[in-house]
Amino acid sequence: MRRRRGSEEKQGMRYIRMYKGSEDGAPGVTLYEVDREGWVHRQLQVHAEGVRFSPEDILLRRPVSVGYMVKHPDAEEISAEDFELHWAEFDHRRRFRERIPNPWRAWYGQMSAGGEDRELRWVPSGAHPGEGWARVPGFVRLYVRGGSREAWATQRALFLEADISWVAYHSDDVELPTRQVVEGPGLAAALHGDRFMAMDMLT
Repeated sequence: MRRRRGSEEKQGMRYIRMYKGSEDGAPGVTLYEVDREGWVHRQLQVHAEGVRFSPEDILLRRPVSVGYMVKHPDAEEISAEDFELHWAEFDHRRRFRERIPNPWRAWYGQMSAGGEDRELRWVPSGAHPGEGWARVPGFVRLYVRGGSREAWATQRALFLEADISWVAYHSDDVELPTRQVVEGPGLAAALHGDRFMAMDMLT
């Protein structure tokens, strides 16, 4: 039985939930998806003022030690399922989606950065486009033509807000975008609940 590409990408990943919302220790939660070498693929910060995603808002360009992180009193290792649930709760609010004409449709993009032209694919369903494409670290739905080098370079270029030109993508395969928006209690509700509880204790 052939293993799905998405499953292969998750092999060796570890997931950390840190109960701090930013680098200065402000209240909130930070989520990390880390590979075997310690490189952070996805990072999300949730705090009272809003959310921040890597790479459009924050960028961590050095490996981390998961073993050290899990020993921190404000951190815990969580399952991939818990991480994806939290991610789905906020993914539709990430700032990068404002750079796409319609994030619920498939798009083909061209970006020039560092003297190189790159081809991008935005796939609303998250399905892998096939051979020759690599998922851009920090995303579920964005791919670049090439391999690991192009993927990490694209991540850095997006942090620097390189220009992207988009055209609607059409293929013989019908792709149905999935609107996965998690409503109801979650990290956001928990943060607001903690905030109100703290206010009650002060009154």
